Amino acid sequence: MKNRRKRTPRTPGISDRYLRVSGILLFCGILLTGVVMICSAVATYTDTVRNALLQNCDALTANMAKIYSLPNATSDDLDKLLRTSEMEYGYRLWVFRENGTECYPDQENGYTLPSSIRYYVESDNFMELGYFTDNAEQQQLCCVIQFHMKNADEETHGFYLAAVSDAGHLQEYSFMLVRSLVICLLLAMLLFMLLFRFAAAPLDRQLEELSKVAKRYAEGEFSARVSLPEHSTLYPFGCTLNRMAEFIEQNESTRRNFVANVSHELRTPMTTIAGFADGILDGTIPPDQHQKYLRIIADEIHRLHTLVNSMLNLTKFEAGEMSIRISNTDVAKLLIKTVLMFEKRISDKHVEVEGLEDISLVIKADEDLLFQVLYNLIENAVKFVNEGGTISFSLREEEGMTCIAVKNTGEGLADDELPKVFDRFYKTDASRSKDKTGLGLGLSISRKIVHLHGGHIVVKSVKGEYTCFEVQLPVHGAKP
Repeated sequence: MKNRRKRTPRTPGISDRYLRVSGILLFCGILLTGVVMICSAVATYTDTVRNALLQNCDALTANMAKIYSLPNATSDDLDKLLRTSEMEYGYRLWVFRENGTECYPDQENGYTLPSSIRYYVESDNFMELGYFTDNAEQQQLCCVIQFHMKNADEETHGFYLAAVSDAGHLQEYSFMLVRSLVICLLLAMLLFMLLFRFAAAPLDRQLEELSKVAKRYAEGEFSARVSLPEHSTLYPFGCTLNRMAEFIEQNESTRRNFVANVSHELRTPMTTIAGFADGILDGTIPPDQHQKYLRIIADEIHRLHTLVNSMLNLTKFEAGEMSIRISNTDVAKLLIKTVLMFEKRISDKHVEVEGLEDISLVIKADEDLLFQVLYNLIENAVKFVNEGGTISFSLREEEGMTCIAVKNTGEGLADDELPKVFDRFYKTDASRSKDKTGLGLGLSISRKIVHLHGGHIVVKSVKGEYTCFEVQLPVHGAKP
């Protein structure tokens, strides 16, 4: 026999829990309402039966009083009236004098008043449900009223009328109401479960899809996406989950690229250092060339040092561990100082510098960090300015913001490159050929520093004409 595959039991979902809770609440609500209505209906019906019994007894006593007042009235006339009334109303009837010595109908014909009723004859008017006659199988309604009759001689005598009615129909009425409540309750619960299942089916499918996609995320597969109808309740949650996956996927891609770029940037100088060091040690490189290659090794070590420091700073910025020390900073002086550091390179490329004449602007910023931003921007401008081109600077203040612009002529950037220039390790194709020593971290670090000051940095470029970076910083420093 083939082994049958065991079916995985269905895990209860949110709708199942809601169904149980809602079903219990609905059941309790209907049951409580039904019980209250049944009690009210039974009480009303019982009062109606009691009033009918009391009215019939009042009518009977009135007829007995008429007969009793006739000159030729006999006990047989009263007996006949009582028997006729018993047949008409379906009651058992007894009439006693106040002292209980005489009874109509005749006691000899089996109309002996039960002791359970005789007790109440001696008290006030009485009406109650119970078992009052011998061998009674169902409840009975007993009524005992006191009345008076005058005979032909105008003598008034007191009497009691005891009437016992079968109250089995009261029980039948109660049972009928209970049966109706049970049937209505079952039908209501069945209809509720069907409607709830029908309404909750789309929600269950949506939750199942969300669960599957979330499980794939947990396994590290972030390419999955939630697809829900726009009118569904969970559509906003699905969109949020998709955006989260896109963000995680982007970060994961950035992480992989970051590791790859760092590995590449570290491997290149380390390979150079190892190769030249081995060449010096094993004598491959002649002694008269040692100084030259030691200089190359020193430059590569400096490059590694710069890379490690840049990575540490970038990590501090992203972790929020970098703090700024605000002080009055002369931006114009800082610009001129930084440009002078590139004086030889500017002169070698025959570049014209504009915009540094008669400038003066003081803002509240961290001077060391701002110097790093300006150094990175000017270094880029010097690297990519065309031979005999122009690097221009401008300072202006607009609505409480200081705008520092560094513009260089040259090849410029393509439109698809503009959004990427601030990414870590990003280099355009042109910069890869012209910048052999750059790490691709300068602009990323600059943006972190500017944001730390509560400012913005933007880039504008026209392919084949110019590139311009503009730093916008609050004049009075970052807001706390």
